[in-house]
Amino acid sequence: MALAVASAMFSTSAFCAGFALYEGSAKGTALGGAVMGKAVDASANFYNPATMADFTNTVVTVGFVTEHPTADTVIDGRPGRKMDPGGFLLPHFHLVQPLPYDFAFGLGFAPEFGLGSHYNPGWALDWNTQKTTVRGLTLTPNLSYSITEDWSVSAGFRVLYFDFEQYSYQYTGARNLDGSLNRGRFRLKGDNGFTDWGWQLSTRYRITDTFSVGAMYKSYIDTKIKGEARMTGAGNAIVGMGPTGPIIANVNSIATGDASADIRLPQSVTIGANWDALDTLHLGTALTWTEWSSMPAINFRLPTGRKPTNLGWDDVFRIGFGGTWDFHENFSLLGSYVFDLDPCSTKDNEGSTMLPPGDRHIGTVGLAWHYGPIDVTLSYGIVFMCSESVSFTHPATGRKVKFEAENGLSQAVGLSMTYAF
Repeated sequence: MALAVASAMFSTSAFCAGFALYEGSAKGTALGGAVMGKAVDASANFYNPATMADFTNTVVTVGFVTEHPTADTVIDGRPGRKMDPGGFLLPHFHLVQPLPYDFAFGLGFAPEFGLGSHYNPGWALDWNTQKTTVRGLTLTPNLSYSITEDWSVSAGFRVLYFDFEQYSYQYTGARNLDGSLNRGRFRLKGDNGFTDWGWQLSTRYRITDTFSVGAMYKSYIDTKIKGEARMTGAGNAIVGMGPTGPIIANVNSIATGDASADIRLPQSVTIGANWDALDTLHLGTALTWTEWSSMPAINFRLPTGRKPTNLGWDDVFRIGFGGTWDFHENFSLLGSYVFDLDPCSTKDNEGSTMLPPGDRHIGTVGLAWHYGPIDVTLSYGIVFMCSESVSFTHPATGRKVKFEAENGLSQAVGLSMTYAF
């Protein structure tokens, strides 16, 4: 009885787009993360802790970046409901403290993973997902050491807080007393209790006074989410046949209880370079490889049984180019372009509608004001999502359904303040 409910209830995957975040600060975001060879504020602790060697005083950066994604949906070639989850706030805090004997200590708190989607009521694929929120925040202590004047290295930890919440309207595999298919509102919610961690290593080498290169490795993080699954609205239904006739049970009770999931967050490698082309013009680039294929499945343990959910993702690259023009003694203009591959785009896998699939083109501009020890940076970015399709199987009919997103757009506004003591 329970297995019949489980097999229909969780046939969709939990994720369908890469959900790594790179918004370490407003300035780092405005530069597309192209700061691997040069520290621009205390978010050096986030982007490349080896560049903390650039600081001779204590530096603190605090601020936030907001994201607001929207997209129009197309189901089997016909217009569907709009996706508009509203805005998301991504706060950040970074501290860099120089130490004796060529060491420096960094501590930061920033989002490293996250996504969100909310489809307008009545959309055709509410059995896949109606609303989803994922947050992955990391606390990152790092220690850097200058081996020479031009070469520095760092090592540190990433302590992860990860939570997940999803609403959908699931077909349960049971039948109502009138013979129709049974459905209910299903909520899955949990977190990892801030107990999981990974590690990272980085380096920076200054080739000339104006040109430097950097690299960073981030390890896997294996995390276990614990929480609750809750079904409402399904009520009493026929869940099987017995020797004397139909077996009637309360589906809400069967599908409600403790739940957990095992997730392996991927390792990544980033390399980059920075060049002071002129006294007032500074350029950079960064390339990140992320091994999303290391997360082949999410293993759910639900009240109705175990359910491994296959993803079938590819490893992907993200490349960014950024620049700064110091056009005034107290003002700088910043800008960047980033191309971000979607790990789902090359697979005809059983997908999810949690995020619109497709590669992303990201353009960001920023304005920085600096006066003495204070630096304030404002950034504005637009993410254009390419139209891609993901197919999956309808749990009730067994029919293949094609989901596309059109006019995918996300706007991001960031504000950071840096103070050098």
